[in-house]
Amino acid sequence: MKGRFISRGIFIAAIISIIASIPAQPLHAQQQSVEFVQYFRELQNDFIRERVYLHTDRQWYVHGDRIWFSAFVTAGPQNLPSAISSVLYVELFDPEGSLIERIPVRIESGRASGSLTFNNTEPEAGTYRIQAYTAWAKNFGESYIHKADIAVLSDEETDDTAESPNGSPDLQFFAEGGELIAGLSQRVAFKAIGNDGLSRDVSGWVFSQDRTDSVRFASEHNGMGVIENWTSEESGSFAVAEIDGEMIRTELPAPVSSGSMLRVDGNPSDFLITVRSNDPETQNGQLLLFAHVRGEIYYASLILMENGSGETAIPRMQFPSGIVHFTLLGPSGNPVSERLSFNENELDRIETDLSPDQQTYSLREEVALDIAISDGERVLIPADVSLTVFDDAYADYQQYATDIRSRLYLETELRGYIEDPGYYFSDEPEAGLHLDYLLLTQGWRSYDMDAVLQRDDITLFSLPEEGFSLTGTIKSGFRGRPLENATVAFSLDDDEENLDIVTTGPDGKFMISGLDVTGAASFVLRANNESGGDRVQIELDNQFANLENSAVPPAEELTQSYFSNTEDERGATGSVAINSLKERSQSARSGTERYLEAELFGELDEITVTGEREEVDEEEQFRRFGERPGQRVDFDEQEHLSTLPINIVLNQIPGVSVVGNQVEISTGFTNLGGSAPPSPLILVDNIETDASYLLSLSPADVKTINVFRRSVELASFGISGTGGVISVRTRRGETGYVENERGTLAGRIQGYQQPTQFYSPRYGITVPRDIEEPDERITLHWEGDLSIPETGGTLQFWTNDVPSRYRVVLQGITQTGVPFSATETFEVTD
Repeated sequence: MKGRFISRGIFIAAIISIIASIPAQPLHAQQQSVEFVQYFRELQNDFIRERVYLHTDRQWYVHGDRIWFSAFVTAGPQNLPSAISSVLYVELFDPEGSLIERIPVRIESGRASGSLTFNNTEPEAGTYRIQAYTAWAKNFGESYIHKADIAVLSDEETDDTAESPNGSPDLQFFAEGGELIAGLSQRVAFKAIGNDGLSRDVSGWVFSQDRTDSVRFASEHNGMGVIENWTSEESGSFAVAEIDGEMIRTELPAPVSSGSMLRVDGNPSDFLITVRSNDPETQNGQLLLFAHVRGEIYYASLILMENGSGETAIPRMQFPSGIVHFTLLGPSGNPVSERLSFNENELDRIETDLSPDQQTYSLREEVALDIAISDGERVLIPADVSLTVFDDAYADYQQYATDIRSRLYLETELRGYIEDPGYYFSDEPEAGLHLDYLLLTQGWRSYDMDAVLQRDDITLFSLPEEGFSLTGTIKSGFRGRPLENATVAFSLDDDEENLDIVTTGPDGKFMISGLDVTGAASFVLRANNESGGDRVQIELDNQFANLENSAVPPAEELTQSYFSNTEDERGATGSVAINSLKERSQSARSGTERYLEAELFGELDEITVTGEREEVDEEEQFRRFGERPGQRVDFDEQEHLSTLPINIVLNQIPGVSVVGNQVEISTGFTNLGGSAPPSPLILVDNIETDASYLLSLSPADVKTINVFRRSVELASFGISGTGGVISVRTRRGETGYVENERGTLAGRIQGYQQPTQFYSPRYGITVPRDIEEPDERITLHWEGDLSIPETGGTLQFWTNDVPSRYRVVLQGITQTGVPFSATETFEVTD
């Protein structure tokens, strides 16, 4: 893409030559304008922005389903794969807005994939929120955090009585260019929203303060519309409008007495720029106009003003696709007006061909899906994509929800919530016009350009992460004072030969950074003061202290709107179909566990199964399944056990056997072929560890031990829990660290999520067609990281046992940074 557009490097020289040829302004004003553009360019180079888009396998789930996701992480104006960060954080929030899970995922070449579970949540229906971001992206504001709301069904239903919005709606008016200027005819946009954050239809009148002038207005899309050619008086203006049957009055922004304003119109080939001014300093001077897309400058030129008016036309082909920020600089070199407009460059058009080899399939039949990506000239090109195939009959597919195009082109650069962002990239005839309304309202003064020169005021909360970090403070052993120049030695997994040694600063703080850990790993810290003594205190920060743990506002209720017209494969509707869906979800999960068991013991050597344990809090499991005699040890209630070695305590739990350093659990799985039973999953403070670490614990440091060995319990842990689960909760608090001896501290560090693999049977190859268990998968197939070659490709997967309509959704990005999406459907019949 970069080679298709004029290089930004020529613009500073172009500006200087233009100014030199028209010497109408004082030299210092010309220099200030050049300096502003130069500084803006340097700032964008120094603080390259990362953008994140997260694609999930569905828009709705049943509580207990696994949520599969794929992330696209881009950087810079060209939307190329990011090499800035290596860690992506994906978070799940419950309907009340509380954080219930955060997982770090490895980013490689701008891609990341994994899965989320509901294990740490109560079985509550409602709207859950998923967030994804890098620590670096958070520096640039809320719009750089990907947010997506999902509807979740559960047996524990919430009150589905929809409350009508209360309180007065909000109606705001926005002058094109930034400010109303008294006496100048301007375009004024407006937007009406309710207290639920959603748009409201509105109509009414705008009046001058003396009521001598008036104009009628009415919204056209999502509470938005435009008043053309409104002239403000210095005394101001007000509007009287009706929203949801309520009459409200609101004041328009106070006009300024003089200034310059920027108007942008367009045709298919050009942006038409008009500048109006009643400022005596600029009515017959020159004003510098520059334009950038995602921070890269593609245009800069002087606008010659005559009698308060100036015009120019800029070819659209000069800009890549995306939001174009037009900024007008005043005589002092500071921004005086800004306008956002969207450009769709023909060179960025992508055609996606999703072609199943049939439109109708029978049960358990192989599907061959051809995928080909081509540019606007129908030339095949390579691309990276993620793809999902799911049952499309239960809930209406939200075709205008966020997709990769709306996310990378639109949402990162606008303030606030955007309703139906995918609509603006649809084939609807008025989508382009309505997108301009959106930019006139939510894109109004998108950047605070007045503050852009205050470089010293830029605060970076987090640096780019190339791995994980541990931070802390070394203090004196007696008075607890921070120790400067203390030595800290760090080793992973008792690897004494590979030490990372750092020294503390004046505040006693240290950082061990760039740690490459998958899953979890134990570590040991050893600290000495400047003289070599070990009478020191080691205080570690929470591993993710640089990330906020605060709740988010509860999301808009989606569950009822998603499932209001639910219909199952038998034609049942409403609550009957919803109950059928819940039963099907449970059956699909149980079926997956059956395949896992069969594969583990050699029945299905080639079957593809999930390879990651689900993180389950033992307290949640205890609440879910209740107490069984001897399966839970609480050292506060059974104090006499704290005097015994941990191996003896474990041996007193039914089904647990400890011999030397080997720990085994008797489960309900049949051990076929005489193979050794699988090792148990051992969790200490919900972090996976090994038997040696478990047996090294002191009972005085342990609060509870829970043992899970029934199949209904182990299903939640996936393949890792096949050999049973021992979950230990220590007394260490949230940090999970414990001092073993003077000047040392041991603990566990949480790393990247273990790679996960979507379960997909291969009928006719490894799974007999007459298998007794029904195949009721809701998500039929998932590919989180798929590369489509230049020649195209064919993806193969199998249908299930449920006749229905299935939808294919593909999200992707080309090697030149152009995002695209596509969808297709096919039928499965019996």
